Amino acid sequence: MRIVVDPAGAHKPGDSRAGWYTVAVPASRSDAKLLIMATGAVVLAGLLVAAVLLFATGRSSSPTKYEPFDAGVASSIKKGLKDGGPYFVPDPFGGNRNILLALEAGKVVALSDIVPGSKECRVRWRGSINSFVDCHDDKLKSTELDRYRTEIGLSGASKGELLIDLRHRDPAPQSA
Repeated sequence: MRIVVDPAGAHKPGDSRAGWYTVAVPASRSDAKLLIMATGAVVLAGLLVAAVLLFATGRSSSPTKYEPFDAGVASSIKKGLKDGGPYFVPDPFGGNRNILLALEAGKVVALSDIVPGSKECRVRWRGSINSFVDCHDDKLKSTELDRYRTEIGLSGASKGELLIDLRHRDPAPQSA
């Protein structure tokens, strides 16, 4: 074999056939075992991650029976409503009893997002016009909306927490 120096100074073998000096080397027995074990470990890790994700996102632990629920610290919710206005809370039980949290006379109220007397007409807060609007874009006041019962926990683990009971929907005060 003779070595040729090209003008760039790199050394190459004298035979001009491309790749004549490279030879495929079969994997040794120990390499094959290592590759199989590594592939199995990757597949097993993928299955483990998938199982954890399915378990973590499953709704099996979510309550399905309506009961009063803890919406958070009442003072924090009230401050958030003062600073940012009413906001939407989806039904935590997976149903269609969504909530619009708002302030009325300085108290936190849990409003139904369905227009009284209708079954499908939803209400939303539009901050750009500082008003609730229904499905027809008609403005509504909070006092025109049905509401769910709320209370602030006085003792135990729920002390200071806003408790909302979606089992009891009271009529809007203005409609009474």
